[in-house]
Amino acid sequence: CTNVRKLCGSCNVEDETKALLVENGVDHGDFPAAVLRDVDKAVESGRFLENNNTSGSEVEKDMGWKPTEEMCRGRRDYRNHRIFTIDPTTAKDLDDALHITALPDGRVEIGVHIADVSHFVQPGSAVDQEALRRSTTVYLVNDVIPMLPRPLCEIACSLNENVERLAFSVVWRMNLDGTLSKKGGKGKRKSDDDIWYGRTVIKSCARLDYATAQNIIDRKVATGEDLADETFWPKSRQPTGGHTIDQVAADVRLMHKVAMARRRLRFANGALALNGIKLSFQLGEDAETPKLCAPYPIRDSNRLIEEYMLLANYFVAQRLITHAHGRALLRNHSPPIELGMQSVVDISREALNFEIDTTNSSTLQASLSRLSRECDDELVVQCITESLMTPMKPAEYIAAGELAEEDWHHFALNIPY
Repeated sequence: CTNVRKLCGSCNVEDETKALLVENGVDHGDFPAAVLRDVDKAVESGRFLENNNTSGSEVEKDMGWKPTEEMCRGRRDYRNHRIFTIDPTTAKDLDDALHITALPDGRVEIGVHIADVSHFVQPGSAVDQEALRRSTTVYLVNDVIPMLPRPLCEIACSLNENVERLAFSVVWRMNLDGTLSKKGGKGKRKSDDDIWYGRTVIKSCARLDYATAQNIIDRKVATGEDLADETFWPKSRQPTGGHTIDQVAADVRLMHKVAMARRRLRFANGALALNGIKLSFQLGEDAETPKLCAPYPIRDSNRLIEEYMLLANYFVAQRLITHAHGRALLRNHSPPIELGMQSVVDISREALNFEIDTTNSSTLQASLSRLSRECDDELVVQCITESLMTPMKPAEYIAAGELAEEDWHHFALNIPY
């Protein structure tokens, strides 16, 4: 070993966490003063006190933010649309929101709205350089190591409910069966079906979590009753701004219907899903002592969000390729390591007398689906699935010009880029 240094004690959560951060190179510490000055300057004009009766020590806690008229100028206004977020229960930085609108021709308009961080972070600024160094927000069981300071990630750039926020949006039209609209239909101008990309100003009406959205999908709540059962739809997550629980519930159910149709199409076209087990922890009142450890549940509400984010990312990739050409930033997923895949194939053949076809993502998904049907032991199926994840290469971000076009192909999604 080289560069050995004494950090702290051991056998307690705080010290073990510190060692973990150092070991993985994410012991970033506090934000430098220059970064905080950049952020304060960026959000200063939109700041206001949500409660003027607070004492000086509580100002930061009750500091609100909204865009000025100047910031909103030139942006498409979605503040009156019924937009909402669906995130994990404990999420603080809400960076994406959605809307759905049923159209007279039987199709739907889908909007995915992402917090417009670029408005606040100038290229080459101190906060830009610090974000480059940190690269991403790191989530621990009992803590978060943010990429951006709190005034950005939890306030100005968090799409909280009942407040106006700046966003970057992609809005498109699609059919209820999950297919995408065709341009230039009879009797329509070609621009009617164009995908729209641009800067927007939005106002989310509700902060849903996955559990609440699933309760809505399962019709455990919002089925015509005057008041929603707060066991299934907590008051703090019910809509604001004049929107009703029935309206939001109808949107969630329509989103779910279209998303599941889209998901069926994706897998029919050769997409692969390796659903490994993720653990979730419930902590005690001290926010340190684990009370419960259990597999993280993946519900249809999670899959709903996944489908629309995948589509939005695909559309944005298209836009980048056509406008930025070789400089387009793409998320690339290369084929898995052949030797590792063959090892799992051999084990499956010898231990289970089951053949896995790893020719491509489509044949691999078909093999796993068949294994799930034919094998009664869920643990065996999960072990094979986890084993197949090991030789999978991680996704990478590339400049399109670095690789030949055929090498842009995304293995797991089975799409061109």
